[in-house]
Amino acid sequence: MQNVFINYPEVPWKHGWRFFSGPEDRSPFVTRSLSGALTVPDADWTLQLIEPEAPCTTRLFSNGFSIGARKHPERNRIDALVTAPGLLCGTASGMPAPKLSSTAEIKKDNGFEWLQSGHTIILLLHQETRFALVCGELSLEHALLKAEEALDKNFEALMQSETDERKKVSRLFSVNPRHNPPVALAAETLAARLRERTGAIHGLWSLAEGFSAETFSLNELYPLVRAWNIIDPPVALELVQTTLALQQNSGGFPSWVEAGGLSSSVAPWPFIAQSFELVWRNERNPALLKRHLPALRKYAQWVVRRFDPYRDRIPAWQSEQEVFIPESFERAKATPELTVMLIAELEAVLRLCGESEYAESAVESLTEERDQFVRTLNTVFWNPGTQAFSNVWKAGHYLNEPSFGSFMPLFWRGLDKEKQTALLENFEETHGFPDHHDPASWKLEEIDDTTNRPAIHQFMAFEAILQSTDSTRGLLMLFVRRVREGFAAWFERESIEAARGETGGAPAYALGPVTAALILTAQVEFEREASKAPSAAQLILQWGHRQRVSKTDLRIVSVFLLAILIVHLTYTLPQHRDSKTRVAEAALNYQQGRYTDAMRICRRYPQASVSRFIQANLLMLAERPDQAEGLYRQALTQETESPSALFGLALALQMNGDFKQAEKRYADFIDIHEKRHPEAAKLADEFIQAAREKFSNPPRWKRAYELPMMNDLGL
Repeated sequence: MQNVFINYPEVPWKHGWRFFSGPEDRSPFVTRSLSGALTVPDADWTLQLIEPEAPCTTRLFSNGFSIGARKHPERNRIDALVTAPGLLCGTASGMPAPKLSSTAEIKKDNGFEWLQSGHTIILLLHQETRFALVCGELSLEHALLKAEEALDKNFEALMQSETDERKKVSRLFSVNPRHNPPVALAAETLAARLRERTGAIHGLWSLAEGFSAETFSLNELYPLVRAWNIIDPPVALELVQTTLALQQNSGGFPSWVEAGGLSSSVAPWPFIAQSFELVWRNERNPALLKRHLPALRKYAQWVVRRFDPYRDRIPAWQSEQEVFIPESFERAKATPELTVMLIAELEAVLRLCGESEYAESAVESLTEERDQFVRTLNTVFWNPGTQAFSNVWKAGHYLNEPSFGSFMPLFWRGLDKEKQTALLENFEETHGFPDHHDPASWKLEEIDDTTNRPAIHQFMAFEAILQSTDSTRGLLMLFVRRVREGFAAWFERESIEAARGETGGAPAYALGPVTAALILTAQVEFEREASKAPSAAQLILQWGHRQRVSKTDLRIVSVFLLAILIVHLTYTLPQHRDSKTRVAEAALNYQQGRYTDAMRICRRYPQASVSRFIQANLLMLAERPDQAEGLYRQALTQETESPSALFGLALALQMNGDFKQAEKRYADFIDIHEKRHPEAAKLADEFIQAAREKFSNPPRWKRAYELPMMNDLGL
């Protein structure tokens, strides 16, 4: 990625996205619903960066943004970063300078403007193409000095630094751009949640989801470590070290700690040792292991006593606030998922002990505890009749109660192959798998984190398959594809809300930390699988091997084909170097009624969005909407803000009998484009009435293609 401000995935401007300078920032800037408008929470002023109706593309980061004009975005753009709490600095090239607006009086001086809101000074300073916005409780002189110092910094160097920090994120992006915005938003969300140390939390920590006060939840540690190990391993290590610093004298940990000092009295889910092992294996630092292994051994002894207080080797949750499956707590009821977690936790400590020469004394006792829990898992919770871990233990009796925890033994690497196979055969039918009837539906509703079921359970389902044998790659990739489709659908819904100016009361693109971790870890597996795909040369060799063709013959044929290709390109490339010019010529031919010429050029350049749109129009006029629908959809995917492609798709859907989707697309068109295209919006309203009456051919529907908007993509 050469420049994060140009090459990062596009994300529409939406109300409620917050910009933090870093973990120490407690006064973020926040976007308003108008495109290009930002402020701070509960303020009576706005910084308007662009005209709200101006067509543009945006990219949002945890600490800044980029806004580019539709035409020549590399020259006409605004890039900005929050470099310190209450300080935004940036550049405006080829676009009007940002402006302050407020109900309070705005005073203008030599090169800057400012206002006062209560005790807060808001100052905007311009110097040629550079600008700086300062907001805080400080004097006017101090604010001006702060802005001048910000403008003295090399903004190009700041931009390069931001690009370098996101290199590992950029490696996760797919060839298909549809799946990249959720990945970028997940990474930026995790960065925005980082907080600096407090008096109660001694190190870098992550803001948890679902708490009224600022809180660090240890139940989120394992997903956080998995995600940060992908995009920035040193942060993952800091989060684990912060957690270990919270260890109590008993050896245990609280499940959460507030920034102000209040902490939980219940235990976290047993993933702490596994989290440490994940980060330690990045560098295998013996000094780090020597420093923290005694604490982990003490924790292992505590966690066994905590969940098996009667020492009957059948561990059970001790509190309703501890359970992994909400609303499933019953006193003295043992379920399989806790036993699996404890086995995995003890084995993580044992593996770490095996890497140290100072931990031999602990290995024997920990191994005995692990073996006892393994016997419990295979005897108490395994149900031979259902071939699943569907039993629970309550009051001395076995009860068959299948639940989300029934497939959790897959998370344990040591599960024997026979039981593993039985679980995997029924895995898709369990609660752990995304809906197999509608891949997008499982994430279309509210996205929750550890307080509710979806995110953490989906994450652990993913981890469970990942820990299984290599033979489950097919199942894993099916899971991954459905996850990616679900989040792509979620992002499309959020983008429509942004275009309509809807706020919904929630922050923009709200992703909890576990949800963000799921997006990133699933994307890693997808890209890992994609990298294994054989090259074209390998496929040819495999085909030759199956057909018993020698490699020498294949090489001779390849040389001849290459020679033919070179000759073909030599004669054809000079005629078609400027494809944009040729596609523009096709659009002109279409507007002037030379349909044959337009179609001939479009067929030569079928991948261009304008080409697809023109072909779709001609197919519609030829009354072949079944073929036109796919082309409109492809054009709209390439140019998501095209009013013409959206209207054309709605009409094609209606003529193909998909009235429900047609109504939805017409409604989207009216909501998004009514101001710029009132005549087309009026026609869309007329057609939507016909769709509700199940009329596939609206009266005089070809009128739509007489609209100026329908001569091109309308951008």
